[in-house]
Amino acid sequence: MSPLCSTSTSSDARDAGERTVLVADDDRDSADNLCELLQLLGFGTLVAYDGDEAVDVALRERPPYAILDLHMPRMGGVLACTRIRAQVPPGAMKLVALTGSDSASDREAAQLAGFDHFLLKPVMVSALLHLLRPPAPAP
Repeated sequence: MSPLCSTSTSSDARDAGERTVLVADDDRDSADNLCELLQLLGFGTLVAYDGDEAVDVALRERPPYAILDLHMPRMGGVLACTRIRAQVPPGAMKLVALTGSDSASDREAAQLAGFDHFLLKPVMVSALLHLLRPPAPAP
């Protein structure tokens, strides 16, 4: 695990509060690199390396954002999303599907599972910032 990423709440993640992101990917290098990028952009991070761990961390820490790789062994992102959605109130956590495959079946599965957004690998910084920006304040 990268020293900058944490599977539990780090002081950086607690300090980031509303800017904490859970990253779940079975490719440890990809997960750690995305965590490091997010930290450079000012986000706190949590990391999980499979879907089971992602669900555990999401339910325990309740970050406002979670980026879940769709294709992980044991439990993929679709099932992880479904389990998180079943226990987290609507609007409390923005879930982002992440995959290297831009297939119609992946997009459909992500939508049916309840993901808010769909990102392709490699992640474009501009797309990431767009998805993770806070909502505009009400007038």
